[in-house]
Amino acid sequence: MATQTEEQTVANYLEHAVEDLNQARQQAGEEIRTAIDSAISRSREALEDLRSDAEQRTVSLRTRAEERAAEWQQTLEDATEDMRRDLGVRAVHAQRSKDALDAMAEEIKQQKKHLG
Repeated sequence: MATQTEEQTVANYLEHAVEDLNQARQQAGEEIRTAIDSAISRSREALEDLRSDAEQRTVSLRTRAEERAAEWQQTLEDATEDMRRDLGVRAVHAQRSKDALDAMAEEIKQQKKHLG
């Protein structure tokens, strides 16, 4: 049978072990929280970089599209009447819906009124 002193020593040992485990749990918790906070921070930075890059690409694409549209407009203005007519006919044939043809028909009516 164990003596009271031996029981106190075992109890002290177990108490110290529990304290050590509790301290390890707290430290592990802090390390995990730190790792999670770091991962969140890096994710936010990466997301911000992506947004910034996306905005820059959007501006660049928009600028290129506007330049291309201006070039096409100039090409159309420089084209002969026969070329414009042919392009218009091709544009009509390229349509795949009645709504698109109706929109084109309305635009043609407006242009006819404008020309007199």
